[in-house]
Amino acid sequence: MFTRIYHKNLTFVCEKRIAGFIKKLAFIILFPFVMFIGISVNAVAQGSASSFPKAELSIKTGETLHDFQIELALDDSHREYGLMFRSELPEMNGMLFVYDEKRDISMWMRNTFISLDILFIDEGGKIMTIAESTQPRSLSLIRSGGEAKAVLELNGGLTKRLGIQVGDEIIYPIFENVSK
Repeated sequence: MFTRIYHKNLTFVCEKRIAGFIKKLAFIILFPFVMFIGISVNAVAQGSASSFPKAELSIKTGETLHDFQIELALDDSHREYGLMFRSELPEMNGMLFVYDEKRDISMWMRNTFISLDILFIDEGGKIMTIAESTQPRSLSLIRSGGEAKAVLELNGGLTKRLGIQVGDEIIYPIFENVSK
């Protein structure tokens, strides 16, 4: 017949080994998953920058033209994503959100990690409103203050440094003012 002998120290050692095994197993299972998620988010953020069409536009302030390299958000999926998850934006770069019809527009900074200047533009290319140095990750709505045709996002503080103001003109083909 089989006899069991219980000893409190032996029980403690077994429990400790089982706990150690469970921790190692959890690490082996969860570590690749956590790494995959981190790499995927970074790839989406980096990949999204390459998936937007690119163009150039100018902003006319008095007699000065400021030239920018821009990405275009022309459809709902691009407009929803915008500059989210970016950790930087080159100084003279931005994103132009173009809408089919002029309308009241609201933006927010959810999942946007950099401060932006947000310029609301009418159908003729005139800047209607500027929200300067917006707060990253904010859920507060930033409103156009009237019917806008497009929105231009630039690095936070850039409009002030370049002297860009309400009433200045965005030179770009959708505004039919490229010859100016």
